Amino acid sequence: MQSTQKNIKNNNLLININKLNVFFNTPEGLSHVVKDVNFNVKKGTCLGVVGESGSGKTQTFFSITGLLAKNGYAEGEANFKNYNLITCDDEIRRSFLGKSIGFIFQDPMTSLTPHLKIGDQLAEIAIYHKKITKSQALQRAAEVMDVVKLPNNRDIINSYPHELSGGMKQRIMIAISLMCEPDLIIADEPTTALDVTTQAEILNIFNDLKNNLNIGLVLISHNIGVIAETSNDVLVMKNGQILENGNTHEVLTKPKNDYTKHLLSCIPPWIGN
Repeated sequence: MQSTQKNIKNNNLLININKLNVFFNTPEGLSHVVKDVNFNVKKGTCLGVVGESGSGKTQTFFSITGLLAKNGYAEGEANFKNYNLITCDDEIRRSFLGKSIGFIFQDPMTSLTPHLKIGDQLAEIAIYHKKITKSQALQRAAEVMDVVKLPNNRDIINSYPHELSGGMKQRIMIAISLMCEPDLIIADEPTTALDVTTQAEILNIFNDLKNNLNIGLVLISHNIGVIAETSNDVLVMKNGQILENGNTHEVLTKPKNDYTKHLLSCIPPWIGN
C-alpha cells in the first residue's frame, strides 16, 4: 500500500485502481459485473470511459465512491490520498465525497433538490465540508458560477431548479462539484440529455477545468464522439472488462479491438472528420 501511494505521488497521479471487481447478489445468483479493472487518473487530465449500456462503466465508479446498491459489493484497490476507498471506513470515504472528489450524475433534472433554491444547494456543500458561514459559501458560489459561465446574479441564486433550462441545471451540477475545490471530478453521462450546442459548451467547461485548474476528470459516456472532444486517455469497456485503453487519439485512430472498431463505425462520417 505504501509503495503504491509513493508511486502515485511521484507520477502526479490522483487515484490508482488495481484489480477492481464488483459483484451483485441477485435472485439468480452472484453477478460479476466489473472484472479485474485497472487504471489511473492523473492531475490535469481527463480519462474517458466508453462503452454501451450495461458495460460496467457507472458501477466501476459507484464502487469507488461507495454508491453501489445495497446488494452490491466491491473488491480490490482504489488508492486515493493514502486510503483504499474500497476497504476504508464509510466515514473516511464520505469525507472525500463532495470535497476532494466531485460526482456529476447523469440527469441534472433529477439530481437537484426541487424545493431548494439554487443558492442554498450551492452553499450547503461548502458549509458542511469547509465549515464556513453561509455568506462565505455564497461568495464561493459566485466564484464557481463564473467558472461554469453562468451569470452571477440574484435571479439564478434565488431560482428553483424547475425555472432553469437543462443546460443551466448541468452547469449548476458542475458548480456544486467545484464548491470545495476538488482534486477529482467524475462525470457520468453529463451531456446525454442536452442539445448539441449545449453539449459543446459543457465539454468546453470540462476542458477548462483540467487545463486551468489542474483537476483530474473522469468522463463516462456511451458517446465516443464526446470522449474524443475532452479525454486524454480512454478506456473501452464491455461486459465489465476493459477491452482497450491508452492515449485517446491512438485508440480512436488505430483501434486494436474489434469492439472499439464497432463503436467507431457508429459515428457518422461528418462527425468523425
